[in-house]
Amino acid sequence: PVYPWFGKDIRDGIELAVENYALLHRLWREDVVTWEGTHRTPLQGFTATPRPLDGVPPFVWHGSIRSPEIAEQAAYYGDGFFANHIFWPKEHYIRLITLYRSRFEHYGHGKADQAIVGLGGQVFMRKNSQDAVREFRPYFDNAPVYGHGPSLEEFSDQTPLTVGSPEEVIDKTLQFREYFGDYQRQLFLMDHAGLPLKTVLEQLDLLGEEVVPVLRKELDALRPAHVPDAPTHASLLAAKALRDAGTDHVQERLQESLR
Repeated sequence: PVYPWFGKDIRDGIELAVENYALLHRLWREDVVTWEGTHRTPLQGFTATPRPLDGVPPFVWHGSIRSPEIAEQAAYYGDGFFANHIFWPKEHYIRLITLYRSRFEHYGHGKADQAIVGLGGQVFMRKNSQDAVREFRPYFDNAPVYGHGPSLEEFSDQTPLTVGSPEEVIDKTLQFREYFGDYQRQLFLMDHAGLPLKTVLEQLDLLGEEVVPVLRKELDALRPAHVPDAPTHASLLAAKALRDAGTDHVQERLQESLR
């Protein structure tokens, strides 16, 4: 619980997230900001430094495991929504992502299936599933966030956790698209359950060499042409250049009409 470190109450978490981001959004886009809210000191003629790189605010992902208010916030600004569906069944996250997509379209940022979605996942891999289960089970059974509840098999059935071969990880991850629609980012939790560093590094090698290239190829091939990639700094900078060029053109036309 980090809220007390900053003199805040976790029960105000949603209000803090909404108010703080609204302020940050302005600070990145306005040179001088005067602002007053509920949860921090007012600002008078304030300029945030350093300014965003190349004058382009970064693309933001709003993460949530259970709060529809955060899905609403992401949709309102046209930002990305990261549903870190690690511990809960897919039905819960289907509701959150569906809400985000519908509100993204409501606010005029594009069609619902063009909303920018990221998903979580967690895996433990070995070359064959038997070795993976045998090695991971003791960690699962004794980890505070896993152990003393559902069995490894039950938890794997109810959540995105995949313990098995790289092929099994690929197959289960490709199913996410069937539940949540086309999405742009996949994050994997790798250093969980108290795994030693050597094992985590081995997991990262398997992920990078045998899983990620296949997932990237398959998901890119399945994604329709009208569904965009997640914005990058380069794409945001290019979009800004187009907007600026359009503004310059309008100003030139206006000046010509006044001559």
